[in-house]
Amino acid sequence: MNRDFTAIGIYTFVWWLYENVLSSLISIIWYSGKQLIFARQKLSDRYGSWAVITGATDGIGKGYAVHLARMGMNLVLISRSEPKLINVAREIQNNFGVQVKWIVADFSNGATVYSRIWKVLKFIDVGILVNNVGYMPQRLDVFDAHTDDVYLRMVNVNVLSVLLMTHMVLPHMKQVRRGIIVNVSSHTAYYPAAYMTVYSASKAFGHNMTLALQNELRGTGVECQLVVPQFVRTNMTGPLDLSMFGGSLVPDGISYGRWATWTIGKTNHTSGHWYHSIQLPLHRLIPSSLFRVISGKICERLKKIQDKEVQNMSTKR
Repeated sequence: MNRDFTAIGIYTFVWWLYENVLSSLISIIWYSGKQLIFARQKLSDRYGSWAVITGATDGIGKGYAVHLARMGMNLVLISRSEPKLINVAREIQNNFGVQVKWIVADFSNGATVYSRIWKVLKFIDVGILVNNVGYMPQRLDVFDAHTDDVYLRMVNVNVLSVLLMTHMVLPHMKQVRRGIIVNVSSHTAYYPAAYMTVYSASKAFGHNMTLALQNELRGTGVECQLVVPQFVRTNMTGPLDLSMFGGSLVPDGISYGRWATWTIGKTNHTSGHWYHSIQLPLHRLIPSSLFRVISGKICERLKKIQDKEVQNMSTKR
């Protein structure tokens, strides 16, 4: 009987270790080793010379833009703010000398924006697509406190953008038998969190779609990478108190982008940053039912902090 329990324990531990640590680590070591042994292949040689990034003017999106340009990729930046697009495009062109195009598109408007995007992309050999754009309300709150417009915006930005941008570029990638789609998910897709109910649900869509596409695209020459960040210092997380999640260890968008772009072509499933890669296996030691409770309590605490700040501001007025 004891031997049976020991065997079950070893089996469970080995699979936990493989799923949460070894699978990505082995893949990274394998592809890094190939680059050391053989001539190092540029991203543009492997996938094509153009990368498209949604939500490209701030946070993780800008981090991807800066570091893909540093690797020699030409860029198409997509965001809703033309002044920001122009500033980021000029900054990247001046620093790295690559070609940069931009498209003004507010993904919260739904399906109407994609015809404008297609008018530009249909003439471009897209090798890398980074589906990064995301939306989360400024304040955490109970499900029924947000309006229908907030939820429609969340679905349009977090769900529809991943679906339709992927559907737009994939036929060409399959035709030329190269390319990679990088979908930026969220750790809340693993662990749905109270007070972030619809955000975590919307992020689960792209998360699951990516995992399914990875199997579907085998043999086509096209890759699909799932990137699952923990907390990153961005405009979206700005209102949150991140001190309880590691303080100065929590990366900003540029730092995150440097690590995340390094993983492209080396693994199909990553946390995107060394600090997050340490956090995730530790979180996976906790049963998911318990972790949902913990996440809910953390979000409840963050909500109380936000409510107190709002109350203090109202009192000062």
